[in-house]
Amino acid sequence: MPTVTVFLNGRNYDVACGPGEEARVQEVAGRLRERMEGLAKSLGSVQENLLFAVTSLLLADELEQREREVVELQAVGPTEREAAMVDVLENLAAQIEAIAARLEAA
Repeated sequence: MPTVTVFLNGRNYDVACGPGEEARVQEVAGRLRERMEGLAKSLGSVQENLLFAVTSLLLADELEQREREVVELQAVGPTEREAAMVDVLENLAAQIEAIAARLEAA
């Protein structure tokens, strides 16, 4: 099983992953590192375990929000989605027509 070394909060951590998942682990670790660095700046000097906990809580909250959004989108019937898309397309068509009219007038 491959091991990837990720750098978080000034330390290296060896993380095992499946074959071929090394790049994805590094990518996710990079996003986690960015979040932790941002929180560290706003929280000031805090213990590492608190920084990991707060970062985890914020990410878990975001995940839960996304899951709720997916459920809401799945609950919307196809006709409602189609109606929303028609509205968007009609809006775009009106904008294109307005641009065309301005170009013709110029």
